[in-house]
Order: sequence, then structure tokens, then C-alpha cells
Amino acid sequence: MNSVAEKMYGSSPVFSRALNAARMVAGTDAPVLITGEPGSGKASMAHEIHATSRRSNGEFRMIGCAGIDERQLEAELMATPSGSTLYMDEVADLSAEAQAKLLHFLESVEARHTGYPDVRVLASTGADLLALQMSGEFREDLYYRLHVVPLALPPLRERADDIVLLLKQFTTDLARRHGRKAPRYSVTARNLVKQYRWPGNVRELRNFCERMVILLPGAIVQPDDMPLEMRRDSATATNRGLFSLPEEGVDLFELEGDIIRQAICMSGGNRSKAARLLGLTRDTLLYRIQKHAIEV
Repeated sequence: MNSVAEKMYGSSPVFSRALNAARMVAGTDAPVLITGEPGSGKASMAHEIHATSRRSNGEFRMIGCAGIDERQLEAELMATPSGSTLYMDEVADLSAEAQAKLLHFLESVEARHTGYPDVRVLASTGADLLALQMSGEFREDLYYRLHVVPLALPPLRERADDIVLLLKQFTTDLARRHGRKAPRYSVTARNLVKQYRWPGNVRELRNFCERMVILLPGAIVQPDDMPLEMRRDSATATNRGLFSLPEEGVDLFELEGDIIRQAICMSGGNRSKAARLLGLTRDTLLYRIQKHAIEV
């Protein structure tokens, strides 16, 4: 697993459960169906299973199922060497004819027919495969051949505790790969990263880190350096979080500090704009920034 994209980072409970389950099933030859949103790390999880399995010295072979016809699929399957791990990426995209070829292959491998390789099969999908099976778009017999051990990868927005860890680790790894000095992130930039919903999941975060490494080597990344969609998403998140006093009350000092941080994020770090958002003079805002020890 030499690629940055193939490494599995994270310690949040929801991610740790998925990773622990993957390592448990890696010691068997049971088929695994990995589900999750695009960019959530399904291929990385497949690599992790292979790397911790008894087949780790064999080949990891991936077949992309989108757009492949049954003849191409059959040729790819028969070319898979024995002792390898075969990963079927986005298996829901297979045509009906290609599904039939895959089913025949799996049946023959399980029966150890002469001429068929000894392989361990992993598959992934971002689609609801059960719904497709129930609607007749995906073969029921093939579904149950693949759906032996299901592993669901959480989206990055459900792994809030991992976002800053991934930001730092990807930045460090990619700076080393590109021979650049790793950039650092200001407090306001990190707040934007944490507030963003990451629709492209881990892949989008990794791409963002690579962009910062290439364009801002050794610099301190500020909100103005970040993609517009991240700044817009932060403003939307702030609007979603309009304050309502809970029955148990609040710590007013902490609340004031949090509101000031939100204003700084919304203004892209511009203190004059932040002051206008809060109805304060710039000098008053600077005083309160110092009072709360807020890094800008």
C-alpha cells in the first residue's frame, strides 16, 4: 500500500468499527461487499483487506465495472492469477449479461473447477444493491454470492473527529511525495475545514490537501486561499446553527468567543468585515479577539 490514497487513517468510533471488521474478515476468504458514498474510501478498504490477508503476497487486481461488457469481463476474470485478491469496483454498474458471467465465475471458483483461478473476491458499490436486487435490476443469486460479509464505510461528515487528523496526515504525505514543504493551516482555515460537509468525502479532502501542497508550499493557508464552495458552506452551516437558549443555560463567555470565531470564518478572516457582521467597531472586535485568545 504505497499510495497515499490507499492508506486508512482515522480513529473516530464509527470508522474504527468498520476498519476493525475489515481486519477481522481479512483472515478468511469470505466475499466482502463494501458499501459507501463516492470518495469514502471503498478501494482503500479493499486494499487494506488484501494487505492484511494471507494473500498479501499475491496480486491485488481491480476490475472497474462501469462500462465493461460481458466479453471484456470474462477475459479479465480468466486472466486473474491464482492466489490473488480480485476487487470488483462498483459492481452495481454491471449489465445483466456481465452479471451472469460474474456469477458463473464465482460458482466455478467456489467449486474449484479446473481452469479457474483460486481467488478471493471483494466488491464495492455506492448504490443500494438490495433495492436494485428487489427491483430486478441486479441478480438475486449474484447479490447473495457477494453479500456474505457487508462492510459499510461512513461518509466523512460522520467522521468529524478524523477530519483534522486526515488534513494533517494527507498534507504531510503529499508534501513528501511532491518534494515540497508542507503548508500549515491557520485556525480560521482549520475551522472552515471542520465545518465543510465534504460531499466528495475523503477523496475530496485529499485533493484539497494536494492543491494546497502544490500551490502554497510552506505557506500558512488562510480562508481566502480556500475553495469558494468551502467558504460558502461555512456561511450556510452558521445559518443552520442559529442560537436557541437551552433550558440548562449557557456559558456566555464561551458563546461570545464562538460567535466571534464564526464571524471571522464567514468574513474569510477579514476583521473589518467580521466587525460589521457583529455590529461592532473594529477596535472593539480586536479587543474581544484578544480577550478570547482567538488566533486569526
